[in-house]
Amino acid sequence: MAVNQLVALAIMTLALSGVAVNVQAMKIQRQRMDQEVQINRLAKEASQEVREGQEQVTLQRAGFQAVANHSQVQVLRGKQLVLEVKR
Repeated sequence: MAVNQLVALAIMTLALSGVAVNVQAMKIQRQRMDQEVQINRLAKEASQEVREGQEQVTLQRAGFQAVANHSQVQVLRGKQLVLEVKR
């Protein structure tokens, strides 16, 4: 009887560990997806302002900087280029 309980406890421990690992992976994936949305929105807003008539636009938000002109849009984090779209 005790052996069965130990086996059941081991199985439950493994299952809970697997769930915890998956939850953490999902949180990390969600953060990355949210960051991608932020980057793309910033690039879209900068390019929209250029379409509305400005020659060059620089926007900053949440640690990112978008620089747009009539030929391209770049989004940087510090000095690192994270998104570039050329026309």
